[in-house]
Amino acid sequence: MTSRTPLPWPLAFALRWIDLWRLLTPASRRTSWRDQWRADLWHYWLWLSREPLPQRSRTWRLAARAAAVPLHALSLRLSQWSLQMFANDLRLAWRLIVRRPAFTFVAVLILGLGIGANATIFSWVETILLKPLPGVAEQDRLVAIRGTTPTRNNLSYSYPNYLDLRNARPDGFEDLIAFRTVAMNLRADGGPVRVWGELVTPNFFDVLRVTPMLGRGFLPSEGETPGAAAVAVISESLWRRQFAADASIAGRPITLNGQSFSVIGVAPPGFHGSTAGLALDMFVPITMQKAIMSGDRLGLRGNSFLQVFGRLSAGSNMNRAQASASVVAARLAQQYPDTNKDRGALVVPLYRDGASNLLMPVVATLMAVVGIVLLIACANLAGLLLAKAAGRQREVAVRLAVGASRGRLVRQFLIEGALLAAAGGAAGIVISYWTSGMLTFFVPPTPFPVNFTAELSPTVLAFSVATTFATALVFGLLPALKASRPNLVESLKESVGTVVRGHSRGWLRQALVVGQVALSVLLLLGAALFARSFERAQLVDPGFSLRTGFLASLDVLPNGYDEARGIVFYQQLLKRISALPGVETASLATAMPLDIGTGSDMGVRIDGYEARPGEEISVVYNRVGPDYFAAMGVPLVQGRGIDERDVAGREVSVVINETMARRYFGGRDPIGGVVRFGIGPARVVGVAKDGKYTRLNEPPQNYMYVPLFQFYRPDLALLVRTAGDPASVVPLTQAAIKELDPNLPMFDVRTIEEHLQLGLFIPRMASIMLTLFGGLALLLATVGLYSVIAFTVAQRTREIGIRVALGAARADVRRLILRQGVVISALGIAIGLALGFVVSQLIASQLMVAPADPVSFAGTAVALLLVSLTACLLPARRAAAMDPLRALRRE
Repeated sequence: MTSRTPLPWPLAFALRWIDLWRLLTPASRRTSWRDQWRADLWHYWLWLSREPLPQRSRTWRLAARAAAVPLHALSLRLSQWSLQMFANDLRLAWRLIVRRPAFTFVAVLILGLGIGANATIFSWVETILLKPLPGVAEQDRLVAIRGTTPTRNNLSYSYPNYLDLRNARPDGFEDLIAFRTVAMNLRADGGPVRVWGELVTPNFFDVLRVTPMLGRGFLPSEGETPGAAAVAVISESLWRRQFAADASIAGRPITLNGQSFSVIGVAPPGFHGSTAGLALDMFVPITMQKAIMSGDRLGLRGNSFLQVFGRLSAGSNMNRAQASASVVAARLAQQYPDTNKDRGALVVPLYRDGASNLLMPVVATLMAVVGIVLLIACANLAGLLLAKAAGRQREVAVRLAVGASRGRLVRQFLIEGALLAAAGGAAGIVISYWTSGMLTFFVPPTPFPVNFTAELSPTVLAFSVATTFATALVFGLLPALKASRPNLVESLKESVGTVVRGHSRGWLRQALVVGQVALSVLLLLGAALFARSFERAQLVDPGFSLRTGFLASLDVLPNGYDEARGIVFYQQLLKRISALPGVETASLATAMPLDIGTGSDMGVRIDGYEARPGEEISVVYNRVGPDYFAAMGVPLVQGRGIDERDVAGREVSVVINETMARRYFGGRDPIGGVVRFGIGPARVVGVAKDGKYTRLNEPPQNYMYVPLFQFYRPDLALLVRTAGDPASVVPLTQAAIKELDPNLPMFDVRTIEEHLQLGLFIPRMASIMLTLFGGLALLLATVGLYSVIAFTVAQRTREIGIRVALGAARADVRRLILRQGVVISALGIAIGLALGFVVSQLIASQLMVAPADPVSFAGTAVALLLVSLTACLLPARRAAAMDPLRALRRE
């Protein structure tokens, strides 16, 4: 290979990589170190080129060898530092820090807030995205498997489809599990207790790598025969709450949903099941489905009610797993076209499933925000250190004049910065210890056992330490390099005017402040957009007018009610509750709008509508009782709602929403139209106004209401609309239930006002957190701007004195200083607004206002300009009030 032959790009990049790190080595060894590494990598590449290896393999091997370059350079640098020299530098740095308590306090506070904010949000990231399942080992090898159609990618699996998928042993998977989150009624020693748990396949604990702390997990035989394995594993938390931590719990009988079960084990502490964000207490074999849920679902291939997880085998990856799962899904689609036609499989990591997927956008946004806050803090500290370094130029010049090397001075400044960073890191860890649990503060009341256990784990501590180290390097390196390179002649002249030196070299500090202002504008703009979205969310019409009332959960299955008895019970209950004083209307439903899990969906066919090739008509539906529309305040556009006529034995009636009527009936009158789905043909009897069903910023979607007493379920939400305070009606409702069945409990009571907070959960959290961090960024930018202007005034003291002595008016001096601050601020605001316009497009899906909302942009710019003027006003007034004689005598 001649000198004129172009170098292969991997080798050229590796040689430039060496040049990048050579500055870290001692100056005396820099040239020889560079030549040795260049020769080593060159000869290694020539050797690789002679081997029968693909280009990609050669590149990776060269990269692995080049990865040792920075470590070797760092080791050479550290070898020049003796322990005694380091101790001396450390003592000097400590004395300098202690001698300036005010500066040290401000620096540690700034760093503590920045590092603490990052540690707090990272603990949320770990809880929601990195390790969403507490107590589960090797979560990075777990994946979720969803069913897909040409238009959807989040379908559940039926039990037969799961068994066929698992028995096919798809390549890349070690094993597969299936589960369903359910509520159960537990009766141990006292009255009934509502617990949440999971129906699971017998290999559940084995695949999750969870070993019970007491007893055992499930045996393979306990997943073979339906109804034959009445056993349960309970959580460690439930074991302590309900069973007083009884060590002999294994074998003890309990009653779940009215059927006797035997406790065979206790899960280890911290394990809460396989549903992210929920603390589940009971685990029951899937073969006991009929005892826990209504209906017999295990033999129905078309009844998709299970979530499926898989553990990747050693050496496998997502692509390999996806390919094999798709092959099995295609085979099942051919074998069972009636239920599996066009169904595929999608393999996704855990952070794209369930609550993790729901919260991922806002948590990722917050992580980026706190990173920006830390950058602002570093820029602020770098500006302060630059200002301090300017005052130490004579000291640095003297040390250089008597023989100190520049490297020694850089090391000294870096050690000072490292001490400040270490103190700031410690303060940040303390702050995050107090604030990591704030995530639960935003969760509104819900019937689900929501549990986000964010804490200071070893991973979070390691992240905090790494952040502290990076912070010390970021804010300390630039001032160290700048301060160690003074003008020796000027610095050693005692009478030299600092005006020329300070003014000419202040551009770096001003550039840092411009960056701080720009980043602050970006954060405040984000806060304004989310705050406006939260305000808009509170004004959004959810499609129902109910505001005064309460919800409660009922389940008659544990009390032995079959479908006929259950329907009679609920009919009688509605009559009794509707007659109570203070009650306007009462009804039932399987789901509430804007709740977690707001109804099921299914494919339908509509008579008279010809579907396009590949079009799938999917409808979200809700089973509702009589008077549901009156109780909820959902307006009916046409026809009637579900009422007492819609009972078993009569023609099935449905109510559809406006979107569904427009899409599939066009110019036809939807009243009397026929919709076909699982229970057969159903007649459209009404059209309801569109509403918000899952989230407040969702686009219009198909929605259908089916009669509860024609499409029965035993576990329901009782909805009571009250004329006044619902608190007075709750005891009367409980008494009415007890009159009908003394053994039937009412669970999860919450007001409509509390329920509505669920829809505002994410915008409220984003608005509050972004406003908090935006305010912190604004405070840091204000401090930075003030310090730069104040330092400029101090540096230009002689110049200002001369101006005043020559007749300059005080107002002119004030305008001179204010103009400098306004120019810096205006430049930062302009850059920040430009960045904000780009970023707002990226987060548009999370907003309920236009990404380029003029109110947010204008308000942010005006607020920053006013704050900047305020920050500059005090130094400007101080400059205008300066005594020219004292200013001229200063030097």
